[in-house]
Amino acid sequence: MKFKNKKTNDIIDAYSIDLRGEKAYVKFNKDGREYTYFKENIEIVNCIKKEEDASNLKIYKFEKNCYKCHKETTIYTYIVFDDGTNENVEYPWDKKRLLINQKTLIHMQDPSIEYYGLKVIGDDRILDEQILNKYVDKISITYSRTQNKSYPMNKCEYCGAGQGWYFIYRYVNEEIQAMREIDLDV
Repeated sequence: MKFKNKKTNDIIDAYSIDLRGEKAYVKFNKDGREYTYFKENIEIVNCIKKEEDASNLKIYKFEKNCYKCHKETTIYTYIVFDDGTNENVEYPWDKKRLLINQKTLIHMQDPSIEYYGLKVIGDDRILDEQILNKYVDKISITYSRTQNKSYPMNKCEYCGAGQGWYFIYRYVNEEIQAMREIDLDV
């Protein structure tokens, strides 16, 4: 993740940027100190290296009720295998491969979904930058109190509430488990 300091025009690497109110809280490494900037003094820059081109990343979209206002809103996410390849998970779903990296301990605690070995928006920084670039007006970096960090979230079209990681991960798991197709955004 990178940001531009508007006062100095420097492009700076950051581990995380948490936007809260009028301020941006920036960490430069995972366990590092948090630095405070005024939001109007920085601009988040989404830089993607050529070898990490988004041309083969498939983006899925579906309609879901917002947890806050309960109106139907559009959700965008990638779905890739969590096996180090970041290959697109495509319909018909390869459940056998998805179960190889299943999050077994979590599944045992909550057997209501499979906890397949997949990643969705919020799981991979490089893929997150790619989806942020494509959907600048629909996705933004938002702070999650549940996860105690900021990451890209879909924004409700009506109330602007961030639609968090678990909300999307659970839906994708349910659709795969039922062998239902999820629409691609084309």
